[in-house]
Amino acid sequence: MLIAFHLGRVFTLSLAELLAVFEQKGVAYQIKQFYTEVVIIETHQHLDAESLQKRLGGVVKIMEIVDVLPRRRATDFLSFTVKDYFHPNILKSHFLKQTHGKVQFGISVYSLSDKLRLFGQNKRIGMEIKQTLQSYGISCRVVIPEGAALALPSVAVTNNQLLQKGAEIDLIVSEKEVYIGKTLMVQDFADYGRRDYQRPVRDLKAGMLPPKVAQMMINMARVPDAAKTDGSFVLDPFTGSGTIIQEAMLMGYRVFGTDISQKAMDDAEKNLQWFRTRYKLPPNHFELAVCDVKDLAKTVESRKICAVVSEGTLGPAYGKIPNQKEIEKNFAGLSRTYVNAFKQIKTVLNSGGLAVFALPAYKIGGSYAFFPIIDKIRDLGYDIVSPLNKELLEKSPFLKVTQRGSIIYDRKDQVVVREIVIFKTIDS
Repeated sequence: MLIAFHLGRVFTLSLAELLAVFEQKGVAYQIKQFYTEVVIIETHQHLDAESLQKRLGGVVKIMEIVDVLPRRRATDFLSFTVKDYFHPNILKSHFLKQTHGKVQFGISVYSLSDKLRLFGQNKRIGMEIKQTLQSYGISCRVVIPEGAALALPSVAVTNNQLLQKGAEIDLIVSEKEVYIGKTLMVQDFADYGRRDYQRPVRDLKAGMLPPKVAQMMINMARVPDAAKTDGSFVLDPFTGSGTIIQEAMLMGYRVFGTDISQKAMDDAEKNLQWFRTRYKLPPNHFELAVCDVKDLAKTVESRKICAVVSEGTLGPAYGKIPNQKEIEKNFAGLSRTYVNAFKQIKTVLNSGGLAVFALPAYKIGGSYAFFPIIDKIRDLGYDIVSPLNKELLEKSPFLKVTQRGSIIYDRKDQVVVREIVIFKTIDS
């Protein structure tokens, strides 16, 4: 079967998460087509789209490919290729869940090449399908992306009830082929909002790790499913308000969280009890302790740690770029904390275990000032694990992995950004 995934804004991180989950689940796959926004996967294994969508923080939509059409020329209008395809029998059998009442369907177009000119084609194809349905007496409404956008966001799919009252039809276009797909699942944006904004305590000054990013980091740690039943813990040594812990609990893992701040632990306790009740999670799936990271091993004691996932302090927040001297001062002030943390993690995490961290970096124009801590961490007995394999990176120059083997998660106008790094413990 061919399955397509609409990747999130930071598409490199989204792809790394998706492939990490495949690896963790033992899913054999082949990447058939890939560009910045969408990846098409071939697999002979059944994929549960609903559970997979809930698991993935970086995937916006999951689509099933129902057909592949050859193109005559890349310069031809997309509508020429699909002109005679969407007749009523195809629409009824492959796409529409209902043909009575008023049918609603959407059209999304995805490009697999920067050479393609696809603007306006979604509207043209949508109107052609609408006219076809109407000619057979089927009342319908078509939903088209706004402005210059080619694909509908998950919000539009959900709010227009396309998956309940019709379909979202997806056209994934390369220079040689058009993949015809239908959307199976979309990201539950409302639930992510609840997980973030409805928590009892939010500390904006301390910075708030988005639940989606926490989810992606946990998935990249490749925590084995066996950890759910063998008494193992995922460790977060910089718990803050508890975002990583809540997302790990939602996946079924037990989590041990520490923080030097009593206030942070009190806030995390309130958030996590609310979260456990809101999502009907079993008790005893998280433990918290006030702890300086230099005492982490003593605090963890005999608990079995299967992975570490954390966002340490990112330092001061800025509205504009600080000068180089200030950046260096901030990094120097954080260095001891991180070195102490990784010294302790090395003693509680088995050889070969993964620690996924969000480290601070500064965005300066089109480049970044990175935290000069990597070599010190290596010296403590760690390797850096590339988030994507070498072959894929060589084939896909648009993937954005730093020379340090990390991925940047940032937003427009952010000064202090997150550098996602995967560390692996090795025998010293």
